[in-house]
Amino acid sequence: MSYYFGMPSLVEFSSIEENVELCSELGLNFVELNMDLPYCLPEANNVDRLNELRSKHNVNFTMHFPEEIDFATFMPTIRRANITLFEEICDFGKQIGVSKVNIHISKGVHFTLPDKKIKIYEVYKDRFIINLCSAIKELTVIAKQANIKLCVENTSMPSYIKEAFENIVTIDDVYFTWDIGHDAKDKYSAREFYNRHTDKIAHMHMHDVDEDKDHRTLFSGSVDIKEKLGFVKENNISTVIEIKTANDLRESVERLQNKI
Repeated sequence: MSYYFGMPSLVEFSSIEENVELCSELGLNFVELNMDLPYCLPEANNVDRLNELRSKHNVNFTMHFPEEIDFATFMPTIRRANITLFEEICDFGKQIGVSKVNIHISKGVHFTLPDKKIKIYEVYKDRFIINLCSAIKELTVIAKQANIKLCVENTSMPSYIKEAFENIVTIDDVYFTWDIGHDAKDKYSAREFYNRHTDKIAHMHMHDVDEDKDHRTLFSGSVDIKEKLGFVKENNISTVIEIKTANDLRESVERLQNKI
């Protein structure tokens, strides 16, 4: 087995081409297109041109679905629209060889009371999980038809999200993105789940954490990067070096090269 490293699309750039060129310069394998960035959207790009870039630079693509999209919303019209958007994005991804699409699970809104915050999805947990699982079953069918793996990413893991993960993992053709930086920041609340379901981890987001600040340069914080490098190599997991600026990304890649 060998490493398969990628980079996120950067907010300091204004085109996919700039990201592909940096990816090639750094000797990485793929760019994760962030669909929150306007320049990554289908209407902003030419499929033939993107495939030319892939071929010229030997760089592939994964996708990060818009983070604000909520597949468990209690509003059926919006839930349906979000699934339709997923289908449109996967159709675009299929045309440019995207292998994986990464989604977040929304923690929902909260009500602020004088003495505490009430999370609505926690209060209506059963309905939240039913809506989420129903939507994800549809997403897996859409993704599979596009030859794309659906990967669910951990952010923070309150109890109702943990319970949702335990339900999601039973769905056919669902995989997971282990974000080790998010996990470290959240006091490793996802680690036990992932250790039980290693076979379902298809993707990793790798960044370091310094106190409560994540997306730090690799080997600059508390995350055991060396241990995770062994894990991704042993399990053949694609890995985004999820550092958000070009300079810090270059430094992280250099540090990786010195460690490997």
